[in-house]
Amino acid sequence: MNPNAIACTALLAASPALAQEMLNMPAATAPSPGVAIPRVQARAFLFEDSQWLLEQTLRLEYGIARDLSIAADLPLQQGFFDSPRPTDGDFGLGDLELSLELRILREDLNAIDTVRASVFAGTELPTGTGGFGGDSVDPFAGAVVTAILGRHGFDAAARFTFVTGHGMHHPIFVTDTADDFANIDLGYAYRLYPEEFGEERVGAWYATLELNTAWTTGGEHEVLLSPGLLLEAPSYALELGLQLPLSQELVHAPDLRVGLLLGLRLIF
Repeated sequence: MNPNAIACTALLAASPALAQEMLNMPAATAPSPGVAIPRVQARAFLFEDSQWLLEQTLRLEYGIARDLSIAADLPLQQGFFDSPRPTDGDFGLGDLELSLELRILREDLNAIDTVRASVFAGTELPTGTGGFGGDSVDPFAGAVVTAILGRHGFDAAARFTFVTGHGMHHPIFVTDTADDFANIDLGYAYRLYPEEFGEERVGAWYATLELNTAWTTGGEHEVLLSPGLLLEAPSYALELGLQLPLSQELVHAPDLRVGLLLGLRLIF
């Protein structure tokens, strides 16, 4: 193996910054044992009739073992809806999500290229306040596959959530009702810079494109096209994204017009 390949292998093993994680879906990546990775995402959603939702989600992922990690996601939300949904900038917590992820496949094809797969399971807890959360403990399970092949990255994920209660009194998203639901996501990333990784650790720029879908057992669905821009540096990652509805069949939730995302992930 030549010196550049050896250096790239060391960088890939040492830094989760090269993981090419998508903005709106899971990835088959995990922090090293004993390493915690905080991630903050700020989102703005514009719905029909000029209604808004602002959301800040804090995610903390911790590596338990080489292929095992645990994560917690807690959203803080601010609503500008028509009554009876939260209005006039009302604040509230969303439902806390806890998950455990086990990587079941890691096939490193060369110094950079890799194929990985994980299964995960967890639960949503009824921590919501101010009309932003559900009323039940809702377990979920799923799987995700991630592949990095040269300058191209691919992700595919599926998750099913069992809703055990009555859902939100006044749903905001299609997944806030009392119906069980499935999320099916596809993602693609293209490395804009650099063309090739060398011996030095440099930031890499990616253009991303996702198809994010939600389907309920009650017949409702939402399909979003999500382009984005990702900068992954050795110690942090910056995310900038957009979500545009391609198809919506909603009964209880308002129609989404557009979603905006700004994110920061720290890598220790």
